[in-house]
Amino acid sequence: RAGCSQRLPPSCLIVPPIMTTMLCSGCNEPIDGVCLNAFGMAWHPEHLVCNICEKDFSDGSRCEEGSDGFAYCSQHYMDTFCPKCGGCGQAIVGTVINAMNMAWHPEHFVCATCKQSLSNSFFHGDDNIPYCEKHYYASMGLLCEACDKPIITGKLISMDSKRFHPEHFTCTFCKKNLAGSGYKKQSDKPYCNGCHTRLFG
Repeated sequence: RAGCSQRLPPSCLIVPPIMTTMLCSGCNEPIDGVCLNAFGMAWHPEHLVCNICEKDFSDGSRCEEGSDGFAYCSQHYMDTFCPKCGGCGQAIVGTVINAMNMAWHPEHFVCATCKQSLSNSFFHGDDNIPYCEKHYYASMGLLCEACDKPIITGKLISMDSKRFHPEHFTCTFCKKNLAGSGYKKQSDKPYCNGCHTRLFG
């Protein structure tokens, strides 16, 4: 989908003086000298200015017509009418990604943790920040310490702040599954009682 439209040829042209009298669309008075032509109308240079900064367009710079019918310099047109990127805060000209009630430059819609592009799918938590699947579950404390994969459904085993799939909660030394049985910790790692006794006394 497009944000603001791509650049078009300048819509404000300096017209050399001509013999036919033209009326300024700003003041409805005759234009005797330099005439600017914008939006299909003629203007005195001092009467065609940016609605915000009052810059005139007699230097040939681009004059944009806002949806409100007023003239804008390119910068203030973008600031006023273009969607702002949720990643960088700048105006989006061209392709835009709409997600999480915000607009994004495609290159800025990335996982907050690993910076991987999220153009195909994304997850967001309570913090309203976009994540890839892995880092979404990590932010929720639901990433298995052993296999580094999300714990999506079913049971999990907690050991302090670490989480495990039940099938991955094993003795660090002999790899025996410890789900539902006693274990001891050493250096923040689980060991079955037998291995812990043999290794650490």
